[in-house]
Amino acid sequence: MSDPSPVAFVPVPDGPDAGLPWHYGDPFGEQRRLSEGLDGPAGVWAREALRIAARQPRLGVDPQPEPGETLRLVHLDGSADEPLPPIGTVLTLDGRAVGRLGSTAQHYELGPIGLASVESAVPVGTSLMVGSTPALVAG
Repeated sequence: MSDPSPVAFVPVPDGPDAGLPWHYGDPFGEQRRLSEGLDGPAGVWAREALRIAARQPRLGVDPQPEPGETLRLVHLDGSADEPLPPIGTVLTLDGRAVGRLGSTAQHYELGPIGLASVESAVPVGTSLMVGSTPALVAG
């Protein structure tokens, strides 16, 4: 009896995960399946989106909060047809720097999200800018 053929995947093109499975054709379905505890192949896209939503920082990627800062989930405006802001983008409130962005992803329920190190004094629900992208501090 022969082994079944491997499931085809789209590889991550660059960065620390280059060459790993980016997704297997349905990244949002992969996220949904993982969040429900079901088995099946899932790529980096799905796993990263769920990690970010769970507010779990990735060492070497997400900023380490300094004193007076906290790691927060931010909802990024997805209405513009632009890529998500890159890691390290400054978060501003009324023109003043209040943090910096870490990982970002497209989540199957939450839409575009990211982890950011934000000044602790910035309350949940605050609207701010991540570069030129509007965002909302979620927690």
